[in-house]
Amino acid sequence: MRRQQHSFVSLKSTLITPYVTLILMLTLVIGLISYWAGSRMVATLSERLSLEMVERIGQAVDRHMFGSSAVLEAAFPKGMTAPKDITPIIDQMRTRFWTATTLHTDPNDYVYYGNTLGQSYGLKRLENNKAEVRIKLDPRKPREYFSFSGINGQQSYVKTEDAVFDPRIRPWFTSGQQREQQNHTWTAVYVDFATSDLVVTRARKVLSDSGQLSGVVATDVSLIKLNQFIADLKVSENGLAFLVESSGELLASSNTINVRQLPSGMMQRVTVSDAGEPMIKLAYDHIVPLLKKESSKNTGSLTLSTENETLDMAYKHIIDTAGLDWTAIIIVPRSDILAGVTKQVFMVGLLGVIAVLIAIGLGFRILNRVASDVSSLSRAVMDADHSEDTLPATLSRKDEIGVLARSFMDMRKGLFTDQLTNVANRAALERHLTNLTAPAKQGETKVPFTLLFIDLDNFKPLNDLFGHDNGDLALIEVAQRFKTLLGPDDLLARYGGDEFVAVLREQNHRTHIDKIKQRFNDVLLAPLNTLHDIPPGENVYVTASIGDSKFPAHGQDVESLLRRADKVMYQYKKVNKSRF
Repeated sequence: MRRQQHSFVSLKSTLITPYVTLILMLTLVIGLISYWAGSRMVATLSERLSLEMVERIGQAVDRHMFGSSAVLEAAFPKGMTAPKDITPIIDQMRTRFWTATTLHTDPNDYVYYGNTLGQSYGLKRLENNKAEVRIKLDPRKPREYFSFSGINGQQSYVKTEDAVFDPRIRPWFTSGQQREQQNHTWTAVYVDFATSDLVVTRARKVLSDSGQLSGVVATDVSLIKLNQFIADLKVSENGLAFLVESSGELLASSNTINVRQLPSGMMQRVTVSDAGEPMIKLAYDHIVPLLKKESSKNTGSLTLSTENETLDMAYKHIIDTAGLDWTAIIIVPRSDILAGVTKQVFMVGLLGVIAVLIAIGLGFRILNRVASDVSSLSRAVMDADHSEDTLPATLSRKDEIGVLARSFMDMRKGLFTDQLTNVANRAALERHLTNLTAPAKQGETKVPFTLLFIDLDNFKPLNDLFGHDNGDLALIEVAQRFKTLLGPDDLLARYGGDEFVAVLREQNHRTHIDKIKQRFNDVLLAPLNTLHDIPPGENVYVTASIGDSKFPAHGQDVESLLRRADKVMYQYKKVNKSRF
């Protein structure tokens, strides 16, 4: 460092030209080092962020689609048989179908059944306590529509269809009956011509007492919310996200349509070839064949270079046992990633030119000041280089790379997960509740929700008796059981220790809350089955005390809702302490 300072002093007393040359050299070195370090760091962060985004899409698909399985099992539990003629079991079907459409009203608000005679029965939830049944007992006649309120409400005639509906020729029936045993299957995705949205149906065959095919039960799943979720993803200025079937038909995209209207008025699905976006076609052509070739690899990233652009991509293959075969893809042009770095290099070069002009125009006094600034900047860059481009050192920078690094870190901080139970953690819960309780914007209606504060009553004795490892396994198993009770818009978070919080959307009626709390207690009735080294014949159980609060009735901010639910939980625990 002393040699550098001495050099600067000697240049002031000699010719300007060598000093100007030194400034230009420093500018070039700073630019090269900045570009190398910045592009390396930003590319790494971009890849990680893209992988996290495709994982978010995968989680969104799972949350959106998984409820349909429970709906079918509630309507026709596996192993339950059906008679050839459904007339004797109409009342039983109505009760089960009502229960089934209660589980996940959005999107599974319609469940229906058709049999080999050509009879059909369907129930569609119109409102929270109102439904419509569509019945056809005579295969030769059209379906009749009836409406009713409440599970035991009196049916009122609505209308009779003009055309005769034959369930046996519908895609869901033919798909369901071809499936081996009583396994679930997805039909092909199709366009709902009433709403112009994409819909997919989950179906399962139902057997007779003799083990022969009696009929098929099915439920529809609209993909409109998946499309909205992907459309709202913020990828980059020119980046995009999309969800595609292995056949090449788009399910959702952040910047293109998935359904188009033909001149004839018919609605047609959009494929990767006619989406009008070359990047979508390019990504599909490279990634989908790769997934077929490497079937064991369902998540990854790759880089493709074209004549005009280098593209960084991340993908996730989404499959299930019912035949789902979708791929989520994120595409980010490298120019978007390096935009800030390129701008920095340009600014460094511009500063170098300005420094030269100032050195020439204003003399050695100003040149010395510029030399000091450039030296400080050089040391900062070299310090980042010598620290092996570690993230903490990069975050301390005050230039464009530091801004980009902090921005990426801020985005990642929004993805918080409890490391033990793999559910949301406390920070994610508080952010989620803050968003739900934020003041409504103009024209927006806040959706009510219920907050459950769950405390495991006898967890400490379990921990003390069987060890902390088994305590961790118990928390993991309890969290997984609770997750099975959640809807696609609900959230489960580990609040701390043996405390969990569940946020349930649109569950704001007292009777519903009591039933839901009972379900959370019911899933704990079975003994824990993941613990290790438990004495033979000994069953280990946990129970829970649950408090609740409703938004906005019990509070309009996070603290009030949590405080109220916690208070109710402790009151319950105090009243029932004798059973713990």
